[in-house]
Amino acid sequence: MFKKLIYLLSLLFVLSLISTSSAQDADVLIRNPDSAMPVIDGVVDDIWSLSSEQSINVTVSGSDPSSAADCSGTWSALWGYENIYVLVQVNDESLQADTSIADSWQDDSVEFYIDGDNSKGDTCDENDHQYAFRWNTVVETPRAYHNGEPSLVGIEYAVTTTDSGYLFEIMIPWTSIMGTGPTPGQEIGIEVWINDDDDGGDRDSQISWYGSDGNGWQAPNLWATGVLVAGNIAGKPVPADGSMHANTWATLGWLAGPTAVSHDVYVGDNFDDVNDATHDSELFQGNQGLTLTFFVIGFPGYPFPDGLIPGETYYWRIDEINAEGTVYKGNVWSFTVPPKTAYNPIPVEGAESVAVDMTLSWAAGYGAKLHTVYFGEDFEIVSNATEGSSVGVTTYSPGTLKFAKTYYWRIDENDGAITYTGDVWSFTTEGAISNPYPADGAVDVKPTVVLGWDAGAIAASHEVYMGMDADAVANADKTSPEYKGTQNLGQETYNPGKLIMNTMYYWRVDEVNDVNPDSPWPGDVWSFTTGDFFVIDDFEDYDAGENQIWYAWHDGLGYGSPGTPDYYAGNGTGAAVGDETTPSYTEETIVHGGNQSMPIAYDNNKQGFSKYSEVEHTLTDQQDWTEQDVGELSLWFRGYPAYVGSFAEGPIGTFTMTGSGADIWNVNAVEADEFHFAYKMLTGPGSIVAKVESVDETNAWAKAGVMIRETLNSDSAHATMVVTPASGVSFQRRPSTGGTSLDTTTGEITAPYWVKVDRDLSGNFTAYHSANGSTWTMQGTEIIPMGSNVHIGLALTSHDTSLTCQAVFSNVKFTGTVGPQWANQDIGIASNAAEPLYVAVSNSAGTPVVVVHDDPAAAQIYNWTEWVIPLQAFADQGVVLTNVDKIAIGLGTKGNMNAPGGSGMMFIDDIRLRQQAETAAE
Repeated sequence: MFKKLIYLLSLLFVLSLISTSSAQDADVLIRNPDSAMPVIDGVVDDIWSLSSEQSINVTVSGSDPSSAADCSGTWSALWGYENIYVLVQVNDESLQADTSIADSWQDDSVEFYIDGDNSKGDTCDENDHQYAFRWNTVVETPRAYHNGEPSLVGIEYAVTTTDSGYLFEIMIPWTSIMGTGPTPGQEIGIEVWINDDDDGGDRDSQISWYGSDGNGWQAPNLWATGVLVAGNIAGKPVPADGSMHANTWATLGWLAGPTAVSHDVYVGDNFDDVNDATHDSELFQGNQGLTLTFFVIGFPGYPFPDGLIPGETYYWRIDEINAEGTVYKGNVWSFTVPPKTAYNPIPVEGAESVAVDMTLSWAAGYGAKLHTVYFGEDFEIVSNATEGSSVGVTTYSPGTLKFAKTYYWRIDENDGAITYTGDVWSFTTEGAISNPYPADGAVDVKPTVVLGWDAGAIAASHEVYMGMDADAVANADKTSPEYKGTQNLGQETYNPGKLIMNTMYYWRVDEVNDVNPDSPWPGDVWSFTTGDFFVIDDFEDYDAGENQIWYAWHDGLGYGSPGTPDYYAGNGTGAAVGDETTPSYTEETIVHGGNQSMPIAYDNNKQGFSKYSEVEHTLTDQQDWTEQDVGELSLWFRGYPAYVGSFAEGPIGTFTMTGSGADIWNVNAVEADEFHFAYKMLTGPGSIVAKVESVDETNAWAKAGVMIRETLNSDSAHATMVVTPASGVSFQRRPSTGGTSLDTTTGEITAPYWVKVDRDLSGNFTAYHSANGSTWTMQGTEIIPMGSNVHIGLALTSHDTSLTCQAVFSNVKFTGTVGPQWANQDIGIASNAAEPLYVAVSNSAGTPVVVVHDDPAAAQIYNWTEWVIPLQAFADQGVVLTNVDKIAIGLGTKGNMNAPGGSGMMFIDDIRLRQQAETAAE
């Protein structure tokens, strides 16, 4: 009887502590759509229907708008785990942008306010932001008040002029708002204002969504409260996901999903088990009604009835069930009960450059009443010590420590009954060298590695020791064979020469400063193991200075200026190596190993160049391809998939074309095109005529027509006359590379219809359309500077990257000096033509010999792939492997001068000579 009463009282106590999350006090709920996020293109996608539209009509300053058409608007927001998305649609009869973004409040503009932690301060802190976006015909950098440039990192937006005014579609990274990601159920401060200028000069009206106080621009306590609502899953777990929970029982709580009518509860002590659990699992705790957003564990009658175990991590999942019975599987959350031993040491385990007057601290073990500290310079002594310093707090000062010294410490916890022995932690004080390269314990290190380290604060020089025996290196002095010499301050490197493959090496660097009586300070012994390969090139050392990648890998473009010593005219092929948009002029995102790889753009139909593409490298270090029994050449490569689009003739004179792509205009507010292009080469003036027989309605603005284009780059200047499924005919052009696209459009015209573009000697481009191919109506003209040699042909974009559009053309005719060969490819869409991939190797006085990859479409392999070539394949063709002079990598058929091919982009990384498997294993 009394036991049952105690249990009931305990349960009532637990229930009294339950706190449930609610969004009832929110001014607006902001939803996570649990699906694809909006595309920032200035078009109101269907995804926005999942948001809650809010009206903007409260006057803040200036005169009241004369009507809703004069100044009013709506805003909506959606959120994901990386960004918040905002759509603002403004009604405005007169659009003005006559000042600058710095004074955007004087023009037609939108101000978006957000407080990442909803602190509601009367002044702004680091989580409070005002973003200003000004209506304009071009995208400009928005204005950020309160936290400046850092809060603009990663922002994207698009502005569109509409029939009733304008709209902004905005994406802001959470890291720029509050430095971290959001959680479901999180509250944020939020507000939206619109500025209206009717006649130029100063602003006429300012309206808001929430508040009417003009001080709201700098007072977050005047902003509304928004709650980030999970799409359809539960959110805002209590205890917080990944947190420490200092009790042997817990009341789990959560925020219900917006469509939930009940909750399935799963609890366990293994992530995979909880993640995979179903109703048939013993981890399923039952279904609870909508209002029961809590669950008790660690009490009799509940999961883990004997209590939660210190040091253990527990996992739980809430699935939400809607009225139709649809189950929305939840995330797996976790919390950990603190262990009985001390944890979270400060300095952290293995810390370097720790201050010599450091005070140690730690998190107390669960239930600990007394802490015993063991501290010293020897791991074994500290690990086995039985006499220490007992303290009642979780800090300890060991006094002033030595420079450049590694110390060890241990904390034993006592809960009044039992002592729990702690782990041995270590740290190294300031003055010690750090950041060894290769990292301690590294494997597959190239045998030509140059060792490096960071000098300590007290060093004047360094003594280097190296060998293949750890104890010998640890005990070596300047009389030992392991001593490799002294390096002056500022020369924190050591080149040991070419090392033996598959061998473990040990090394040590001592700090020396003769004016200090404690000098030298012996360093730790580090180790690394060499790989079974020599590196031909791993592309890690190239930069934008004196070691640019095209100096080493010669392509078709060359470098330098004629008449200068460093001039190279190019090899005459269609290859272009490197990427001038990155700090290293290499590829820094698509890499196999390390941080850099070699990008090769190939174009086997480039006018004035060979019909193959090749980059060539002259060897300086590793010319003997027999050393240490190497037997294979290995390189890693990847390309892009095949073209999305296609182009075929049949019957004769009729061309069927398919294509995808976002648009021929701009993509994500950047002047760039995505489409399929079938083209020939035009020199000088000329024209193209075609009848667009049909074009699929993948979008009202899908486009099929004729184009003259300066280059095959996505941002190239062009002149294009298109027929659309539902938006009429349009003369669209980009007057310069990366320039603002322009259009002249006539509605209510659909295929079949004729289009034409003409270029004259003065660079005038004139577009026409016709119902019958004989009576032409001029659509527009534009002066577009282009070179003499241009691309002329047929263009097609679906205006929807998820769809493929088909168009049929007939009666295609050219005038002017036009080449005979058709070529076709995707523009602006990452895709490759199927061209052979080959490696060519040569001696200084020999002809290069070629090995071609077995897959003729290797250029379209989208994943990193290793290509291993037995060196005997080169030797059998006459190459002397003991003195190799050059290696080349190419796309196409080496030596082809006439037959045109395709284009694309390849990435090469980690070119190595390696031992054959049986040799490496010995």
